[in-house]
Amino acid sequence: MKRIVHLILISLGILIFINPSASAQDTYKIGAAFALSGAIAVYGEGFKKAVDLAVEEINTAGGIKGKKIEIVYEDNKSTPKDCVTAVRKLVAVDKVPILFGPAGSSNFMAAAPVAQESKVVMLSAQGAAPALTKAGEYIFRVFPSDVLQGKGISDLCVSLKYMEVPIMYVNNDWGLGLKNVFVENFKKAGGKVTDEIPYDDGKTDYRTELIRATKGNPKAVVNLTYITSGAVMFKQTYEMGIKTQWICGSAAKAPKLVELAGKAVEGIIGTYPVFSQETKEYNAFRAAWKKKYGDDKVPIFGEYNYDMVYITAKAIEKGGYTSGGIQKALFEVAKGYRGVTGDKTFDQDRGVGSEYGVWTVKDGLIVDYKK
Repeated sequence: MKRIVHLILISLGILIFINPSASAQDTYKIGAAFALSGAIAVYGEGFKKAVDLAVEEINTAGGIKGKKIEIVYEDNKSTPKDCVTAVRKLVAVDKVPILFGPAGSSNFMAAAPVAQESKVVMLSAQGAAPALTKAGEYIFRVFPSDVLQGKGISDLCVSLKYMEVPIMYVNNDWGLGLKNVFVENFKKAGGKVTDEIPYDDGKTDYRTELIRATKGNPKAVVNLTYITSGAVMFKQTYEMGIKTQWICGSAAKAPKLVELAGKAVEGIIGTYPVFSQETKEYNAFRAAWKKKYGDDKVPIFGEYNYDMVYITAKAIEKGGYTSGGIQKALFEVAKGYRGVTGDKTFDQDRGVGSEYGVWTVKDGLIVDYKK
């Protein structure tokens, strides 16, 4: 008798082990290979807050056909190698049909082939490298390509009459791709690029690159930088007494950069994909953000990550919880959909368009630039 009871208990234990809880059965799992540590964790932390806000809203409103969304986060540690590992784990172990890819175009592009080969949908809310969606039909982005931003930076230099500039850029797929688009457009507009200076992200000293970039006292220097490395550079520029007009891209448009660099970034100028902050969608998002997190400081690209969750939820609702169904439904649900960041209709390359505005730092705040 004891043996029978023992066997029954073992069987129950096995059943409990292989049969997840009802709450787990009733969720739609979505993977997120975010940088939660490492050189660009400052981005991943903000992305997670935006995603968590959208998920909370959707789940509170009843989820997707009664089922809640569950985000399975994997730390990609800010490196291409670990991004690949994170995506493989989400695909093979968690078996998600869709996932949110890593920040940094090099990181995303390293991991995208894994998702494509597995026929798992992967979305980016900040990847801008033109080649990002070339990995295949399962790769999407809700953020505009650098083809648009590179021209925007060129147009900005021309409009400010900075026709001879050196350009500094992060030596990765994002930096190189954006630099190439800028140089091509700037030369077509009659501009002259006096030097091209690549640098590695995550260093603690950029004095050598800064001295080279400001040789001859150029009136302006284009710097395609991230938040952390940009903060180091601008602080060192300030300490060195270098005076020039710094022109950046959208990756530097972050309250965190101002927090880290302080007065050293006062007056820098940059471009960014522009969307109205006067719409009912944006006002609702801003109110929800403040209620949940207690401040108005939305992290860089936070709005795009928020929109990405809603589009994904709509695709699951329409296409079902399979990668093929989601992939097909994404085109349909995004067509004409107006999110916080505007129209999210996908083009034939599974990306979105945008106009570009100009930002600056004034009195410690990021504001729209006016001549």
